[in-house]
Amino acid sequence: MVMTSTEHVWIDCETHRLEAVVQRGSLDNGALIGHPHPLHGGAMDNNVVLALEAAYRDRGWTTVRFNFRGVGASTGTYGHGDGEAQDMMWVHRWLESADVGKIHMAGYSFGAWVVLKACRLGITPQSLALVSPPLHFLDFSNLSLPSCPTWVIVGDADAFAEAPRVAAWAETHSAQGNPVHVEVSLQTDHFYWGREQEIRRRLGLFLDALTGSVKKS
Repeated sequence: MVMTSTEHVWIDCETHRLEAVVQRGSLDNGALIGHPHPLHGGAMDNNVVLALEAAYRDRGWTTVRFNFRGVGASTGTYGHGDGEAQDMMWVHRWLESADVGKIHMAGYSFGAWVVLKACRLGITPQSLALVSPPLHFLDFSNLSLPSCPTWVIVGDADAFAEAPRVAAWAETHSAQGNPVHVEVSLQTDHFYWGREQEIRRRLGLFLDALTGSVKKS
């Protein structure tokens, strides 16, 4: 069993500092998680972010969730998505400097948008997990899925990420030959209250299939 420990850290960027929570586990795999919209109450302690973190932590992986610039104790100001993508780049570099071997990425809502923006800047994660990419709220037209296994979940009652549109977008924007697994959570809106364990379980099954391993106990 891989033991994990929790640590609050500061990640220095060129112009500001990011507040982060690191669950230190195996260095073989690590996960970086982006939170929902900063201007609508999004932060790293969001219920969906914590569910994503738990799925990775169940497998003994190192995880990092953090507050984008201007959120919580992170300094700086809102960056309209592009600034937050730079934040994601800095955290990704921090994980690399911590000798994490394979880095996976996840994002919820605005965080899913930012993850894809970071991938456009040059990151190719080992895998990608997107929860309710808000196609009805933000512009995804110039964003493509990277060449890695990708898991997407949406709610069937999500007004910001309607399931048929998300499924069609995923198929259209995936790299050739790139597996994209889209799942639908029933009787679920954009906020996933009461569905956290479902996210944890479904993402976990995807990760186990990806790595050919079983959950750490």
